[in-house]
Amino acid sequence: MPLDIRKITRKGLGAQGNSFSWQWLVNDRAVAGIRIRVDWQSMVLSYRIKSTGEVVEQRVQTQTSPCHLGGERRWFTCPQCSKRVAVIYAPGRYFACRECYGLSYATQKEGAGERAASRANKLRKQLGWEAGILNGNGGRPKGMHWTTYLRLKAEHDRLVQISYYEIGRKLGFLHKLLDA
Repeated sequence: MPLDIRKITRKGLGAQGNSFSWQWLVNDRAVAGIRIRVDWQSMVLSYRIKSTGEVVEQRVQTQTSPCHLGGERRWFTCPQCSKRVAVIYAPGRYFACRECYGLSYATQKEGAGERAASRANKLRKQLGWEAGILNGNGGRPKGMHWTTYLRLKAEHDRLVQISYYEIGRKLGFLHKLLDA
């Protein structure tokens, strides 16, 4: 479960001496909860591990950094590596940063073909076309300059070709054609 200090701060809950409950929702249903007590330069996280019923209390240090236009931004200090982070995770017993737990973003697991298809779909949305690279191209959106349209369309077509190539490579079509 991710715990984001920016969300806590936005809700005005990060004041020293404050104590509150935090819940994670899936389809508007609470799947996990935690009790947080804000101390000076730290937060004490209290939660129950579902599998064992054990209550865990973990102190996570916080720090601040100045903002360019005044004020300050609050951060967690990872309990394992002491790195300044905005989000800590608890896939196990304790909270720590993404790097300490070896967590990655979904896009980091994408191959070149999936990445190209995702970027092509973003361009399709910008062009007002139906999502999905197999759906064919639409026309130039009303009010878009021709030079902009042609630039975006060329980039889209390039990304679609990369995606098709990778799909073919994964399915073995290109390998079979090259061996023939």
